[in-house]
Amino acid sequence: MRNSITARDTRHISLTIYNGGFGSVNEHRTIDIKQGQTEIIYADVAKKIEIDSLLVTGLNVCEFNYDFDLVGRDRLLMKYIDRDVILKDRETGKEKFCRLLSVEEGAGCVLEDNDTGEIYLDTKSEIILPSLPSGLIVKPALVWKTDGEWNDFVNVSYLSRGFSWKANYVIELMPLDLNITGWAEIENTSGMTYENAKIKLIAGDVKRVDKEEDFDDDARYMVVHSSAPEPMKEKTFFDYHMYTAGENITLKDNQSKQIKIIERAEIPYIRYYHLNLENGDTDIIIEFENSEESNFGYPVPAGKVKFYKHNEEDYSLEFIGEDEINHTAKDEIVILSLGKAFDIVFEYNAIDRQKVGGFDHYVCECIIRNHKTEEVEIRFEPFLYGMWEMIASSHKFTKISSSQIQFAIKIPAGFEEAVSFSYRVDRRMEIFVNK
Repeated sequence: MRNSITARDTRHISLTIYNGGFGSVNEHRTIDIKQGQTEIIYADVAKKIEIDSLLVTGLNVCEFNYDFDLVGRDRLLMKYIDRDVILKDRETGKEKFCRLLSVEEGAGCVLEDNDTGEIYLDTKSEIILPSLPSGLIVKPALVWKTDGEWNDFVNVSYLSRGFSWKANYVIELMPLDLNITGWAEIENTSGMTYENAKIKLIAGDVKRVDKEEDFDDDARYMVVHSSAPEPMKEKTFFDYHMYTAGENITLKDNQSKQIKIIERAEIPYIRYYHLNLENGDTDIIIEFENSEESNFGYPVPAGKVKFYKHNEEDYSLEFIGEDEINHTAKDEIVILSLGKAFDIVFEYNAIDRQKVGGFDHYVCECIIRNHKTEEVEIRFEPFLYGMWEMIASSHKFTKISSSQIQFAIKIPAGFEEAVSFSYRVDRRMEIFVNK
């Protein structure tokens, strides 16, 4: 006789969900079965459990199986081949005992009447089974063989595929500062519902061996969970960051849920326009510090960022752009691109090249036109190849690498600015002879 430990015996459950499409399930269940029983069904586990990750305390598991031979019409009938079943006429209700001879999957059955020996093929009568055959279960379960001794409780931990989470951010852009709200979108397709669970999220790239991608086309539904008075609490955990919900949450199977992780206001930022010299685009850039001095200072999980701005005419919030942010530690700079500027136009060209005495001389020019009704800041980074030396420049620049410089200039509304510079590259060859 098998005894079962089910979800009804759960006293505490927590889920730790990782970026890599998996999660850790940790359960504390009470044990209310007779001592000495050596086979126990631990029911109500995730269908996508990684059975090599099982960790059990509270009893000594000598052997275990993961049983997923679930109840179904064909499986039930196959268990009764060469056994007696009841054949019930749907119109008269009359019953007769028959022996089940064979079952064709998805088709009919072949039965033998116990009294007359007649053979029934593909009968339309109702087949009644005396009981549920041993070895069949209604849900996936762990079947443990133990030494017959245990405590009053059992703690079980395992990994399961079918979990995922990602961060989404919404930024409201003001003239001088911004407000940001971050949400964690959690998805459960593990095949199990977790009632009143402690939810924790891990941000970071945890190494897995032979990681499997999880694709599931089952129907899902979205729940926005906003009853928590405070966003999730963050702390450093090993070399990652952990975010913990302030209250227990029910996460249903095939459900996607949004939980607030961060809310900050009045974060100062700068806006400038970055000239992409290769493709001619002008990117709109928002930059701010992830620091406590800037009213932020929060380890930011990677995710999408959507920007909104007030329309002064009707006070509506209008969508103005979207970008992605990587995992960003505290005290780092956040740089996001909103889109392409309409009213900033430029042309960048190398307008002259000469070879003089073993040096290649270059003259480059960038003409920028600001058609906006406000002053703008422009930044761009020309590449200079080889052993270069700057000869002259119309504007100040910053050397940011061995082959790149940056110009940052402000252009008044309706003005055109020409930024030019000349440099030379040493093409001479020097030969050293050891004597």
